[in-house]
Amino acid sequence: MIRLSLLTIVTAALLSACSTEGYQPYATRGLNTGQTENYDEFTLKRTACYGFCPVYEVRVDERDVLVFKGEQFVKEDQGTVSKRLPEGSFKKLVEIARAHDFSSYDAAYPNADGSNCPQRATDMPSVIVSYDAKKLSHSVSLYQGCMGFDGRERLDEMILEIDAVLDLDDFIGPREAFYGAEEKSQ
Repeated sequence: MIRLSLLTIVTAALLSACSTEGYQPYATRGLNTGQTENYDEFTLKRTACYGFCPVYEVRVDERDVLVFKGEQFVKEDQGTVSKRLPEGSFKKLVEIARAHDFSSYDAAYPNADGSNCPQRATDMPSVIVSYDAKKLSHSVSLYQGCMGFDGRERLDEMILEIDAVLDLDDFIGPREAFYGAEEKSQ
């Protein structure tokens, strides 16, 4: 009788350990603490356009933890997800900023009076890049329709290099998945 009770207790303990309540996938477990105030941080945000532009924000802290929050026209749009980037990714992002002289850029393109944006196209998204680190603290908001200013090519190259480090394809998904999405929902 005692043996049966012990077996019943062990079985019950094992079954309760298999519960999926509160489960987080391995890739995100313990990473998305929401507390980054003690760490240097990089942020990239993409805003909406007139079409199917992906809208999201991504943060990377100096521990190489990436936090992605998708809003619209992205595969991962149901809240916040995290992943650990390869070791040294945050340092690589800071090196990219330094190599492109990121701190020399204006805070916004176009600026308040539009003087730093000689040509403009409408209905384009913005890309906002921010570094808040001990040795570099700066933010640049680039309206993608702002063209013709000195340094635009260098800024575009920097953003492409940042995108390569972040490797967000799994979170954003293929653009073809969103074509016609508004027509289907009507």
